[in-house]
Amino acid sequence: MIKLVLTDMDNTLIPFGAERVSPRAMDAIRELRAAGVEFGPATGRDTQELMRFFGGDDSAFQTGILSNGKKIYVDGELRRKSLIDNAALQRLSDYVRGFEHCFVTAYPLANDQTNPAWCIATTEADAAPYAERFKFACTLADAVPEDELIAATVACPLGQDVLEKIKAGGMEACPEFDLVQPVDAWCDVVPRGLNKGTALPMLLDAMGISQDEVVFFGDAENDLALMGALENSVAVANATPAAAAAARYHIGRCDEDSVAAALEEIACATREGRTPRFML
Repeated sequence: MIKLVLTDMDNTLIPFGAERVSPRAMDAIRELRAAGVEFGPATGRDTQELMRFFGGDDSAFQTGILSNGKKIYVDGELRRKSLIDNAALQRLSDYVRGFEHCFVTAYPLANDQTNPAWCIATTEADAAPYAERFKFACTLADAVPEDELIAATVACPLGQDVLEKIKAGGMEACPEFDLVQPVDAWCDVVPRGLNKGTALPMLLDAMGISQDEVVFFGDAENDLALMGALENSVAVANATPAAAAAARYHIGRCDEDSVAAALEEIACATREGRTPRFML
């Protein structure tokens, strides 16, 4: 029996660039919980961004894996927090700045609804499109600040081939990090070996459930580790080829509210004591 549903956000539960989770999805989350199944995000996003996505309803992310595994919440309690190494991030920034118009962005642990971020060693012209696209408040900085950092990213407008070169070279220059790509022209920077999948055991232990009682929906590279850790992994139809291949089950597209439909089916199946149809 399913006891927990985890879902990626961008291009899985919500189309990338959308301001809010759909009303249907919000209703499906409530229906799921009413049926006795817990719900939570497993995402690269942090709390202030989730507040925007869920329209200020923080009940939707009391439990979950945030910031690509750097934060784990259970019933509203932060059970784990992992920070970005500032010195290593400076080395990564020094490497990335060798590629024209590419740059590193650093996000402070102490954040708010404006989603503040430092754009390192770049220009306002290069940073502004990303600040608009990813909805953060950009402050230009010559170097990585000394503040505690919960997240970092790499922006690259030069195409996938160049981004792949930055990912490979950046991880070689900075073995403290993995660089994983959730969407085009953008990489998340995470501590080496830390991801959504490695966060799972702590979450399961805290909730007292097993991995076969969890369903996860995803679409991209930063979902692969969690898909590999769970037998009930589900890819949306717009998933990358790697994510589609890693998933055991498949549903429709994100922009068709397919995850919402799947949540409705899980709730119905739970009440009726059967397996959800998309998992048959």
